[in-house]
Amino acid sequence: MKRTLFTLATLLLTLALCPAQPSKQFITVYAEPDHADWVYACGQQAEFTIYAVKENVRMPLTEIEYSYGPEKLKAEKTGKVTTDKNGYARIKVPGRKVPGFTTVNVSTTWEGRKYSGMTNIGFDPDKIEPTTTLPDDFTEFWEDAKVKAAKVPMLVRKRYAPEESDDRVDVYYVRIQSYRVGNYVYGVLSVPKKEGPKPAILRLPGAAVRKFSGIDPLAYEGFVVLNIGVHGIPVDQDQEMYRQLENGSMSGYVLKGIENRDTYYYKRSYLGCVRAVDYLCSRADVDASRIACYGGSQGGMLSIVTASLDKRISALFAYYPAFCDVTGYYYGRSGGWPHLFIDRSDPLIEQKVAVSKYYDVVNFARFLTQPGFYAWGFNDIVCCPSSTFSAYNVITAPKTLRVARDTGHWLYPWQTAEALQWLKSQFGME
Repeated sequence: MKRTLFTLATLLLTLALCPAQPSKQFITVYAEPDHADWVYACGQQAEFTIYAVKENVRMPLTEIEYSYGPEKLKAEKTGKVTTDKNGYARIKVPGRKVPGFTTVNVSTTWEGRKYSGMTNIGFDPDKIEPTTTLPDDFTEFWEDAKVKAAKVPMLVRKRYAPEESDDRVDVYYVRIQSYRVGNYVYGVLSVPKKEGPKPAILRLPGAAVRKFSGIDPLAYEGFVVLNIGVHGIPVDQDQEMYRQLENGSMSGYVLKGIENRDTYYYKRSYLGCVRAVDYLCSRADVDASRIACYGGSQGGMLSIVTASLDKRISALFAYYPAFCDVTGYYYGRSGGWPHLFIDRSDPLIEQKVAVSKYYDVVNFARFLTQPGFYAWGFNDIVCCPSSTFSAYNVITAPKTLRVARDTGHWLYPWQTAEALQWLKSQFGME
C-alpha cells in the first residue's frame, strides 16, 4: 500500500508541476550529435547525423533544412541536405570559442506541412559564467527589505474546506498579510491528519495567474504543503476571473515597475515567499527544522530566491528556474525567461539592467547554503540552459543536477520521483 501511494503521489506531482508534454509529430526530424552526452569542449567540432522518421521508419532521399548558431540568437549558418538511401545525412558544426550552447534546428516539409526538431549542445556548460554582476549593496538591500516586512503583522485568516478534504488530509484556504499593511499572500494548505509536528513544503507557482485548489499530493507523503500564489489575489475564485486578469491588468506583470528596484513587481513576491515561511514556522503541526521549497520555471526561480533569503528553508528543489542571468541578451548571448533587454533601443535599458541585478536568480544563488536538487533539459527554449547553468555554476552549497537532455520546458516522471526521494533522504523520511 505504501508503495502504491508513493507512485500515485509522484504521478500527481509530475502532472501538477509540469506543462503538458508536446504531442508526437507525424514526422519527427532529428539532429543527433556524435557525443552521447551532448557535451563538447570549447573549440571541439561536433558532427550531427540528421534524419526524419515517419511512422517509425527513416525517410530516404528526403531534403532537410538545417541551421545552427548560438542558443536563442541569429543562426550563423543555414543549409540543406538530402538523406541517403538509408535515411541519413550528416553535417559538421564548429566548436564554440567560449562556454555556452549551440542550437541546431532541422526541418522537412511533407505534403505541404512543415515538421521540425532541434538539439542544443553544450560546450563546457559547467564553465559558463553569468553576465550579471552582484551589486555592492545587494545584501544590504534585501536585509533591509526583510526587516521592514517582518514588522507587518501576519493577521492570518484560515478557511476549512471540508468538500476538498478527505480522511487523511485536511484542506484550508489561507490569507496572510505580507510586505505592507493591506497586502496579502493567498494559498491552499494541505495538512496530514497524523498527530505531531511534520515536515513542510512551500510550493511556489510557475508564471501566469491561476486558481489553486484541492489536496497537494505530497501531503499523502507526510508533508504539510502550502501552495501559494504570488500576485496578492485570492486563489479560490472562478477561473474566468484569472483569465480576465491575465489578459488585462496582470498582463506583462514581469515588467511592472522594473525601472526602480523598490517598485519592481517581484519585490512583493519575494518577500511574500518569506512571509509564507513565517506562517509555516508559526504552526504547531510543522517541524520548523524541516521546511523545503520547490517549484518549476517561475517557481524554480522563487525556490532559489526564498532559500537564499530565508535560512529557515533547509532544502530546495528547483526545476528549470526562470529569471537566471537575464542580462544575457544585453551582453550578446541568450538570457533567461522572461527574455529581457533584447531591444537595445529602450531609452531606460541601462536603468532596467541595473534593477534586474537585485532580482536575478544568479545573485541569490551565490548565497545559498542549503542542499538543493535541480533538473532541466538542454532543449528548453523558455528557460534556456545557458541561463540555468549560469546560476547553477555559482552555487557553492551541496547540489544535485539531473539533466534529461532531450526535454524542453517539462520533466520526465523519473526526475520528479528522484526529487521526492532526495527530499525524503534530506529529512530522514526514508
